[in-house]
Amino acid sequence: MSSVKYSTRVNSFALGKGKKLPTGDEPVLELIALAGTVPGLTSLELNYPEHFKHDSVEDIKTAVERAGLDVPALQLRWPSPRFANGAFTNADAEIRAEAVQMVTEAIDLCTSFGADHVLLWPAHDGYEYPLQMDYTKSWAWMVESLRAVADHNPAIRVSVEYKPADPRGRTILNTTGAVMNLINDVDRANVGVTLDFGHLLMARENPAQSAAMCLQSGKLFGLQLNDSHGVADDGLMVGSIHLSETIELAYYLIREGYAGTYYFDTDPVRENPIEECAMNIMRMGAIIEMARNLVRDHPDLPTGHALDSAPILWETVMGEKWNHTVSV
Repeated sequence: MSSVKYSTRVNSFALGKGKKLPTGDEPVLELIALAGTVPGLTSLELNYPEHFKHDSVEDIKTAVERAGLDVPALQLRWPSPRFANGAFTNADAEIRAEAVQMVTEAIDLCTSFGADHVLLWPAHDGYEYPLQMDYTKSWAWMVESLRAVADHNPAIRVSVEYKPADPRGRTILNTTGAVMNLINDVDRANVGVTLDFGHLLMARENPAQSAAMCLQSGKLFGLQLNDSHGVADDGLMVGSIHLSETIELAYYLIREGYAGTYYFDTDPVRENPIEECAMNIMRMGAIIEMARNLVRDHPDLPTGHALDSAPILWETVMGEKWNHTVSV
């Protein structure tokens, strides 16, 4: 499993003891040090500009190095209230220009960390009411803005992480299909998708199917792992609720050659964040091993017949002892 890179977010280590959301003023250097104590964690992803407000880039780099981690990507967060009505889709051209400028800054900073990936979460690009957002104009503005940031440095990959809602009532990018349509319109080789397991469940999508479509197009740049009850973005530990779906996702990731980082986007609200992250790594390591064995032994497993695949999946999870074929 040494070839697998496991990453997580700084803010997870600011949670626990009932704390659901970070304040934005957490001691970033201390949180990085905590992340370095997680067994098996190889990487850490920082939010821009959030995590660079109080500490210098050099101090952050030093802290990451001391923690024995690397930074494979930066994650862009457009802060409210400035971008509360949208970033790339804001009706104010000045704010759209600021949104683009913020991404180009993150791209330049990304290169200084030796990373090649900037992830965009358009949290505020959405609406609540009929006739509030001009969908066609907003789409054109988003295409224009993404082209601008992609062309700033074609060597840096830029990916879009969609979420169907929250904090907006609805978002303009509310499905995997919508994001892929956007990427086709942008038409830049360095623009792709980051899929979040919990966001896919919120959109009533099947994570494995969405990943397979993005992998087929060569556009799955990032992956965020967690679990939920499907209604909200619960940020639960990997495999807690949707174990079979997580195994199926890993099957396609392995079979189709996903080479990216396995990133945990979880919310240890009441759990010890160090132990919670270690459990995610342990669980995902086991799931990846299951998937590797399935791909090796059953490369053509999806046959279209549930009674072919169900016993194999059941045996993978439960062991051969509990796999009994029922015949009538």
